Amino acid sequence: MTRRGHLSSIPGTPLTLPAPAVVVWHDVECGGYQADLPLWRALAREADGPILDVGAGTGRVALHLARAGHAVIALDRDRHLLAALSDRANAEDLDIPVAEADAADFDLGEQQFALIIVPMQTIQLLSAESRAGFLATARRHLAPGGRVAIAIADALEGYEEDADLPLPDLGDRDGWRFVSQPIAVRAVEGGVRIERIRQAVSPDLVRSTEPDEIVLVHLTVEMLEDEGRAFGLEPEPTRDVPGTNEHVGSEVVVLRG
Repeated sequence: MTRRGHLSSIPGTPLTLPAPAVVVWHDVECGGYQADLPLWRALAREADGPILDVGAGTGRVALHLARAGHAVIALDRDRHLLAALSDRANAEDLDIPVAEADAADFDLGEQQFALIIVPMQTIQLLSAESRAGFLATARRHLAPGGRVAIAIADALEGYEEDADLPLPDLGDRDGWRFVSQPIAVRAVEGGVRIERIRQAVSPDLVRSTEPDEIVLVHLTVEMLEDEGRAFGLEPEPTRDVPGTNEHVGSEVVVLRG
């Protein structure tokens, strides 16, 4: 179900939702990534106004920017991730309003932003139709002269189970150990599919295992810049996020309104 957006800011009052597996796995697989933070911080310093973090998850980027004194609103379609973000913001006495909404179709009223960011490869989880919806919606919410900055992954090299696999992502919580092992990157029509095996080991060493996969659609800087122009967004020079031993690099397309 598409959610148009509900904005809330409740300093000192955590959202009381359970912390389901989606929060744990999001933290394990995404929460430790830091290579892009200097770029978002630099763009935030250049912005003269509030920032919208699209696909904010549990707050990896939003919390980082709020700690630096920037006004940030966090948007995500998963209320459990937003609840975790709000709990963490309140624990640090940070005011980060949240909006539960679909990136392809959100409505935050008259709110306008000096900077709208889409970190990691969130944009590549959207179809071409949904990307168009996002760009149209972002354009409506962009302050005059504001920017939209969107990260896309560098080319992913394919591998399968019999290859030398990358190291797993690890996390611990309440005596549990969580292991997320990438096992394959396969070319599929229009993109690549990333496959993982997730294992949760209880304090008494009972193990559960489940598969997980996502598809990143094929998207280039040129494609995204052309799509942005169709909505009155003019490309600026692309920024780069270097790769690490654990993560591929990315290119950040910057579009000005």
